[in-house]
Amino acid sequence: MEIKLFHTNDVHSHLYNYLKIMSFLKNKKRQHGDNMVYVDLGDHVDRSHPYTEATLGKGNIELLNEAGCEVATIGNNEGITLQKEDLQTLYDDADFDVICANLREVGSTDPFFRPYVIKKIRGIKFGFIAATVEFTPFYKALGWEVSEAFDWVLDAIREINTEVDCIVMMSHLGRYDDESLAMMFPEIDVILSSHTHHYLPEGEWVGDTLLAAAGRFGDFTGEVTLNFEGSVLTRKSAKLYETDLLSSVDDNYYDIGREKLRGVVEEEAKPIPRRLYSASEFVTRLAAMVQEFTKSDAGLVHTGLVVKPFRGGDLTDYDLHKVLPHAINAVQIELTGRELKEVFNQAAKHEFKDEIIRGLGFRGDIFGCFVPHGISYIQSEREYYVGGRLVEDRGTYTLGTLDMYTFGRIFPQFRYSRKTYMMPEFLRDIYKKYNGKI
Repeated sequence: MEIKLFHTNDVHSHLYNYLKIMSFLKNKKRQHGDNMVYVDLGDHVDRSHPYTEATLGKGNIELLNEAGCEVATIGNNEGITLQKEDLQTLYDDADFDVICANLREVGSTDPFFRPYVIKKIRGIKFGFIAATVEFTPFYKALGWEVSEAFDWVLDAIREINTEVDCIVMMSHLGRYDDESLAMMFPEIDVILSSHTHHYLPEGEWVGDTLLAAAGRFGDFTGEVTLNFEGSVLTRKSAKLYETDLLSSVDDNYYDIGREKLRGVVEEEAKPIPRRLYSASEFVTRLAAMVQEFTKSDAGLVHTGLVVKPFRGGDLTDYDLHKVLPHAINAVQIELTGRELKEVFNQAAKHEFKDEIIRGLGFRGDIFGCFVPHGISYIQSEREYYVGGRLVEDRGTYTLGTLDMYTFGRIFPQFRYSRKTYMMPEFLRDIYKKYNGKI
C-alpha cells in the first residue's frame, strides 16, 4: 500500500503561492483520498502581509483549514512575533492537530501543545512528533520556555515507538539539527525539515532516515511517498512540486488586509521618503523613538527599514505597515564605553549599505546606512559624548537598537553583551506609541 505525505514549510504569508498550493492539494485529495495526509511545519504566519497583520494570524489558520491540513507545528514566526495570548488562541478554530514538544509556559513542566499525535491512515499507525527552534531569549521575553528539543523528542519517541508503524518528525529546528536528529534517533523514519529555508529535490538520506524539505515562501510543495507491506514500511522517497508551474488562482487577500487596516494613525502626516544612503527625518525620529522606548543612552537603526515611501496625507495602519512591515523588536544592550565607541565607529563605516539582507525579521531588501541618535562625536578630538558627557572607556552605557543586530554578524560586540529584548512591540507599534511626542 502507498501513502503520500504532503508538506509545506516557511510559507511566510506568501499567500499568492499558498492559494495555488491549496488548489493543488485539493486535487491531490480527490486523486488519493484517504491515502494522503497534509502537514505544515510552521512559519506559515508572517505579519509582513497585511492580511496576517490584520487578523493576527487567524486568517492563515483558516487557509490551512481550507487546504485540508491535518497536523501542524509552530515556527519562530508564530512563536515570537505574536503576543503570548495571541499565540495561545491562534489555533482555537483549527480543524487540525497542533503539536510541539518543546514549547511550554515559563514555570510549567508540561508542553503547551501536545508533543505528538498518533494518526491511523488506512490501517497504518503514524506517530507525528514536532519541535521548534530554540530562540530562547525571545521566547522568555514573552513568557515562554523553548529549549531542550532533543530531550523532548527522545521522550516522545520512547512513548510511541512500540505503538506506531512509522515515526514522522515535523521539525522547525533547521537542517543541521535535523541531520543530528537522524543520527541520534534512527527510530525516526522521516524528518520533514524546515526553518533554514533549504530544499531537497529528492530528499536526503542520513542512515535509514529520509529527510525532506520544501524551501521557503511556498516556492515548493513537498511529497513523501511511503510504501508498506502490511504494516511494515518497505520503501520511501521524496520529491518537490514547483509552485510556479501550478495553475494560477485569484488572490484578493492583500486587498482584504488593506481594508481591515484602514484606521488612521496620523492625520495630514508628512511624506516618508525611502532614502537608503542618507538619514531622513522619519528614520532619525525612529532612532529617537527606539532609544526612548528602551530607556537607553543612545539609539541606532538603519535607513533600509523604510520599505515603501509614503506620499503624505492621512497615514493609515496599512500605510505604516507598508513603510515598516518588519517582524523586528527593539532591544536594550549594555556595553562598556569602549564597546559603545567601537559600535559607532563600525556603524559609521556603513559596510552593509549595499547588501541585500534576508531574514532576521527584516522584510526589506537593501540594508542602507546606520542612523544614530543621542550620541555625538568630535572628530578633531576623537571623543564621543552621550547626554553631553564624555564617553569613558570603562563606563557602562545602554544602547537601544534592533534585535536583528544581535545575531553576531553585524556587531560581534553584541553577542555576549547583556541584552533585554523589548517584546512584543514591532517598530510600527513603537512609532504609533511615540508619534507626536518625538
